[in-house]
Amino acid sequence: MNFGEPRYASEQALIEKALIFAYRNTTYRVLICGESIDIRIGCRQFRLDELLCGKSWAFISACNPGSIRSSDNPERHRALLEKLDGMGLEQYPGTGIPDRGDWLPEESVLVAGISELEAIRIGREFGQNAIVCGEGGKAARLVMVS
Repeated sequence: MNFGEPRYASEQALIEKALIFAYRNTTYRVLICGESIDIRIGCRQFRLDELLCGKSWAFISACNPGSIRSSDNPERHRALLEKLDGMGLEQYPGTGIPDRGDWLPEESVLVAGISELEAIRIGREFGQNAIVCGEGGKAARLVMVS
């Protein structure tokens, strides 16, 4: 899904629509307390709410900045984990798994107890276009950060 640089404003709009479609058609899988939980945009995550005691959360990746495939994804992911560790944030391993087979799963992390604004800041720092946010009792939301 490497879209490269658009040449025209209309190309930019098509790229953004395609990216949003791809993000919305991805399973965001987290491993928490020995359970694998699948998060989908627009859906409530009852079990996740229960396990996190209703805390707000964000699903963040450092891989493939700007949705352009990157060979340094393992290093980027380690840097994200180090940053979150340094902030003392509760985190769980995750993977973004696209519905379509033309993009590889992305190593990610679910961060519990983080504010949406802080999650956006971290997403931007790592070159992401979007993150997924949620909180107890509400559906998961796609949040554009770029």
